[in-house]
Amino acid sequence: MMVRTRWTVPHPPEVLWPALCDSRMELRPRCPVFCLGTPRPTACRLPDGPGAVGASRQCASEQGVVRQRITRWEPPARLAFRMESTDLGFHRFVDELGDEFELTAAGSGTRVTRMTTVTVRGRRYAALYPALWLGLKAVHRFVFRNWQRRAAAPPAG
Repeated sequence: MMVRTRWTVPHPPEVLWPALCDSRMELRPRCPVFCLGTPRPTACRLPDGPGAVGASRQCASEQGVVRQRITRWEPPARLAFRMESTDLGFHRFVDELGDEFELTAAGSGTRVTRMTTVTVRGRRYAALYPALWLGLKAVHRFVFRNWQRRAAAPPAG
């Protein structure tokens, strides 16, 4: 299954790129699926230093952490990674989870496209696809709203 979300932010790709590597989610979620158990992201970071293909990336939520490996690194245009491990509850039924971000200049801003690909384990979990799709879509929008707010905030100093 693939979930694709597009968002336009009034800032250039160079301003948004750092959020893919180090960000904190400070807004409260609007979508009720987070009240139903969808993990709400709290932060993402590159724990081992600079980003590159093969480097690690971590995303934390209130319920646990997803550890990822970067598979595509093209600043400030593309970032892709795949899940290596997680302690979140979905580890019992998700075989693969990958993400790709594409940042494209659009007028005076940036169009951000996020594509998440998920494969569940076995046929018995196929019924989970609708719930996964809704949860991932909510996560995408929540993260984009946080990035837009961060990019709009004046620099700390």
